[in-house]
Amino acid sequence: MNVGLSSQFVALELIGRGSFGSVWKVERKTDGKWFVRKEVSYMKMNAKEISQVIAEFRILSELSHPNIVKYLHHEHISENKTVNLYMEYCDGGDLSKLIRTHRRNKEYISEEKIWSIFTQVLLALYRCHYGTDFTASKEFESLNKGNRRTQNPSWVDSTRVIIHRDIKPDNIFLMNNSNLVKLGDFGLAKILDQENDFAKTYVGTPYYMSPEVLLDQPYSPLCDIWSLGCVMYELCALRPPFQATTHLQLQQKIQEGTFPPLPDVFSPRLRSLINACITIDLNQRPSTHELLQESCFNVYIKEVNLEIREDRLNERERKLKIRENKLILSEEGIVKQLNEELEFQRKLLEQEVEEIRKSYKNEFQFVLEQQVQQALSKILGPQYNQKPLNRNQQQKQIQQIYSRQDPQLSSPKSQQAQIQGPRELLKRGANIDRNNLRRPLGLIDEEQQQYNRYR
Repeated sequence: MNVGLSSQFVALELIGRGSFGSVWKVERKTDGKWFVRKEVSYMKMNAKEISQVIAEFRILSELSHPNIVKYLHHEHISENKTVNLYMEYCDGGDLSKLIRTHRRNKEYISEEKIWSIFTQVLLALYRCHYGTDFTASKEFESLNKGNRRTQNPSWVDSTRVIIHRDIKPDNIFLMNNSNLVKLGDFGLAKILDQENDFAKTYVGTPYYMSPEVLLDQPYSPLCDIWSLGCVMYELCALRPPFQATTHLQLQQKIQEGTFPPLPDVFSPRLRSLINACITIDLNQRPSTHELLQESCFNVYIKEVNLEIREDRLNERERKLKIRENKLILSEEGIVKQLNEELEFQRKLLEQEVEEIRKSYKNEFQFVLEQQVQQALSKILGPQYNQKPLNRNQQQKQIQQIYSRQDPQLSSPKSQQAQIQGPRELLKRGANIDRNNLRRPLGLIDEEQQQYNRYR
């Protein structure tokens, strides 16, 4: 039992609702695959009904067949007194939908499709009635040994028999992407020990009920054959074989076993087999073991086996595709992570280069200022303030010093033109040694070229 299983699925739509719960179409988060969730509330159930639900879980967990709706798992939600049953989703609808569509269009279902459905439901019932899968080679061997009427072949598991008890069009499902047919809804199924060959209680759909069940007599797996014959009849005629306005009239018609003949558009062999299934005499009603020995089913059994193999290959391909997508997403995630890491490293490198550039620039500026001040100190003499000055302060101090040497420089007219440096003093005739002037300015040019190279 899985705890917290509901969190792994997302409910998509409500399929149906009954007296004890509802049926939802859900999607599994890990791979997006659709399933059916049957929510069964046992809050208002009596002990018998609760045991019936438990029996369904037990039956489904034991049944594994390509033509039986696959059981996934179930979970018990004690606080809500609910049990959730997760099963395979059949996206093609059920036979009742198929019948309604053809009845509305006033056209018969093709005989080939009916044969295919007939064969696959028989294969599913064989698994229920004999506890093992049908194998054509073993059946042929049994036929050669004269075991045609043997309902319990020696090679099958005869310790337990499962009777479906509610075979009807609503419980036989189709698939969209394949021709597979699946038998489902084992809510009324009965497990029989072989020590007690007959069941004595029955609840089912009246239109498809066998005479022994209506008479409240003990019954065997042959009651499923009767129900299957009624379903096959309805696929051909697009209506049930027994119809009445009251339950009493319906019961009387079923006990008499009289029904209208099937349309002539279908082959005599198909009509004969369907009529054999709807036979009141249990000794004349064939079993699944006997029906599948008919040669007319051989071709369809081979087609079903091919369809099953193709379905398994498609499922394997789907899983491989999911794994491939996960790998692609993983690779994309790794590439994205690497790109983000590279971008982060690039930004760090750019920041480091910018810091180095700023450091070189500041160092160059400091050296340049020191050399400029030394040059000015040699040019201007001891009057020059050795304390580091900015450019504006340097220009102001130079102007004050040279104004004392040349009064014309302090005139209002001359103050309008700011002194730009020692070269300006030369133009104005100041007593300055040119050799001392060239040297520091030459150093400045050299440092300027070095600064440009760093940049």
